[in-house]
Amino acid sequence: MSKIAQIVDAASNLPKEIVEKYNILKIPFYITFNGKDYLVQGKDISDEEFYKRMAENPNNAPKTAAPSPEDWFNAFKERYDKGFKEIIATTISSDLSACYQNASIAKNDFTQQYQDSKITLIDTRICTAGQAALEIKIAQLINSGKKLFEEISKIAKESIKKTTTVFTVKTLKYMRAGGRIGGATQFVGTLLNIKPIMEFVDGVVKPIKSARSRRKSLDEMVNIIADRIKDPKKVVLCTRNAMCEEDEEYMLGKLREKLNYEDEIYSGTLGAVIGAHSGPGAIGIGFTELEE
Repeated sequence: MSKIAQIVDAASNLPKEIVEKYNILKIPFYITFNGKDYLVQGKDISDEEFYKRMAENPNNAPKTAAPSPEDWFNAFKERYDKGFKEIIATTISSDLSACYQNASIAKNDFTQQYQDSKITLIDTRICTAGQAALEIKIAQLINSGKKLFEEISKIAKESIKKTTTVFTVKTLKYMRAGGRIGGATQFVGTLLNIKPIMEFVDGVVKPIKSARSRRKSLDEMVNIIADRIKDPKKVVLCTRNAMCEEDEEYMLGKLREKLNYEDEIYSGTLGAVIGAHSGPGAIGIGFTELEE
């Protein structure tokens, strides 16, 4: 068993089976509804309950808070106490959350206190499906036992520029309310007429194009991803959906058909920390390239 630990924040919402298979420690965010409830993602509230509350309170968008420096420090200590002196940790883009900043504070404090520890902290500059793909790639590298901690850290950092997330939402109102709309402001004013397709570029949201229907937006996302993947045999591919499983199933079928893809596609629910800013009906595709 590798003695390199992997810690992730919950922005990618890695599925339980992946977390268990690769012994990954996932740190949750905090959620506030109506300025009252302060809930721990995945512990006090499930993704399903989260989206149900959003649907019941459409005019009161929830707010999220990043794991604190103490949360990160405790996570490092939990793995260190189990014999893991080398740790690779990943976070959502630092332009979208204070998660990376808080993890950095914890890393500095921890490595000063435990000087035989090594922590590589990675700002993925992305989130959700692409972040998940990158984290699964890291897990596979660790699990193979073929590369040292420094090598995996270098590959992971270099893989950021080879990682993509494209997504669409049913409405931009949640992104606008949460201040995460970025370059997608060009779509405001035609909210009722188009379905925007966006991506994360250097940590922030950028528009790609728009479609006239939901189905066309899914088809366009598949086309965009297929055009960017040079070799389907050399990618980790993920999808995420915010309570729109039928759309995800449709998209998965189109992806396999377009790419002639027979390997696993890591699908799953879009976690609450991203869903708070994208809303029910958001859906995305992400991938990262594998090593030669």
